[in-house]
Amino acid sequence: MAPPLLRQAVIQSRLAARLSKRATVHHQRAMMMCTSSATPPLYAQPNQYVTGVTNDQLEANQAMRDWYNANFPSWKEDPETIIATDPSLLENTTEEETENDSDEEELITNPHAITLPEELSKRNIRPLVAYLRDPENETGTRNCDRLRYPGPNDDDFPLVPGILHGSDPTANILSIDPSSKVLVKTPWFEIQRELDRYASGRNGSFENRVYALTIFPSEDAYVGYHKSVRQLNKDDTTYHLDEETMTVTEIPGAPPEVLPDRTPIVENVLVIPADLQLHPVAHAALCVNFIRYHAMKPIKIPIRTINEEESPAMKKGGFIAFVNTFVECLVEEGGVIPERIELECTGLRQKDVVRRERLIIPEGVTVHPRVKSDFLVGTVFGAKGVGADDEEEEGEEAKK
Repeated sequence: MAPPLLRQAVIQSRLAARLSKRATVHHQRAMMMCTSSATPPLYAQPNQYVTGVTNDQLEANQAMRDWYNANFPSWKEDPETIIATDPSLLENTTEEETENDSDEEELITNPHAITLPEELSKRNIRPLVAYLRDPENETGTRNCDRLRYPGPNDDDFPLVPGILHGSDPTANILSIDPSSKVLVKTPWFEIQRELDRYASGRNGSFENRVYALTIFPSEDAYVGYHKSVRQLNKDDTTYHLDEETMTVTEIPGAPPEVLPDRTPIVENVLVIPADLQLHPVAHAALCVNFIRYHAMKPIKIPIRTINEEESPAMKKGGFIAFVNTFVECLVEEGGVIPERIELECTGLRQKDVVRRERLIIPEGVTVHPRVKSDFLVGTVFGAKGVGADDEEEEGEEAKK
């Protein structure tokens, strides 16, 4: 075993090397603040040593000043405890500290992340990544379970099996052609990220959005391509002490992982998620398919209410019992695909029937012709007594 004093000296030298830069910056800042003639006088902060003690108390009590000088001789020169009485000087100091903190920590984005062209991103389309699925070794219940739940010693990460299918007249793809069906596997975290953002089912919109799907070969399925690395701007060198020879070995930090570029098989094909299957307990994605999308193809867009406070029934606890939570629409070429169709609730009373005329259709979107003009959205219901209050108010207004 190494002598305790020697081990302590080694540890202190390592800490001093890492903290020397910060200590130098604080010391230079304090000296500049103290020697500048344009700045107001600076005072130490005595409550750093004894809670509740102020400079006014020290000025009025000689015994307290003597006690501070005896127990903390350097408390006035400590740059960590110097404060300024000028608010502008405090603001400048805060900005400098923020700049230094930003230099010490930096978020490096993933260079392999998919970046959509501007014409797609401005249409409210988000990217998705998938990989080809081997038709011989990655089909069937058991093989798909191995994709969903890889073993602890496997190099793979959780993948959700599915199929890309559907027609696309703009690309001369017909659904009756067997080659139009492509077996794919999507990273689990890609699907879960969108489910956390948009949810699914009756009140969700994940299966009613358009995504730009990029498909890579199966052998390129590596989790490193999906990571965003947070790297600290500091020295990652570590030191090892050999207790027998009492020598310190410098170990340089590991270099960042460099991955080769990969070429997609299919890039930015527009799709709509379909046939999403979730685990009944964990609610994790088990299967998701993708249907090709093109302009003027019917898409169901969720309905969301607005201006509920302008409804006499809904502002008193009423609600709309929806019969249809989605409306089928057509989006023109290059148009923005809306996340929702707004339902105007102004003036709704109890037992009112809400129909298509209250839907606000955005520009570039049209309701599908098969949606009838008397399309039923729902009926307004309320808590007990809401209707009676409305009748009383109407009666009072009639008397006046």
